[in-house]
Amino acid sequence: MSGKQATSMDALDIASFLDDHGTGVLALAKDSDAYAIPVSYTFDEDDEAIYFRMGFAPGSQKRKYLDDTDHLSFVVYADTDDGWKSVVVEGTAETLGTDSLDAAIVEAMQGLDIPYYQVHERPATDVQFRIVRVQPTRMSGIVEGESKRKRTPAGNVEDGSK
Repeated sequence: MSGKQATSMDALDIASFLDDHGTGVLALAKDSDAYAIPVSYTFDEDDEAIYFRMGFAPGSQKRKYLDDTDHLSFVVYADTDDGWKSVVVEGTAETLGTDSLDAAIVEAMQGLDIPYYQVHERPATDVQFRIVRVQPTRMSGIVEGESKRKRTPAGNVEDGSK
C-alpha cells in the first residue's frame, strides 16, 4: 500500500454503495456469544432501512440469535476501483408479519437477488420465510487503501494477487 489515507463516506456515498451491492455479513449476539452470517439484502433509501428475506428451519439458530439480539451490526464491503470500501450499519431488527407488508416494502423486496437452492437437505416446506427490516441507528462508511485490481486493455479485471 502507498500510505493513502482512509476517507469517510458521506450519506449519499453510503446510500449509493448500499444500492450497488446486494450481500453483506449480519452480526447478531446472544448474551456474550456472537453469530455472523452472510445474507442478501436490499436497501430502501426512502425509509433508510435494510430488508432481508430470511429462512428459518425448525430449531433455527439464526432465528434464536435474531430474537435475542437487541442491537445488531451489518457490514457490506468491496474492493472497488477507488480502493476498499465498507459500510457498517448498526441498528435494530424487526420481523415483519404479512399484515405489515405495505406496497413500499413489497417493492423494496423485489430488489433482493437471492438464489434459490436447497439448504441442509430439508424440504422447502420445513422452512419459514420472513421479511426482516433493520432500522439503522448509525451508518458509517470508509474508503481506504488502493485497489489491487488491475484493468487489462480489454477492460477485464485482474485481482492483482500472485
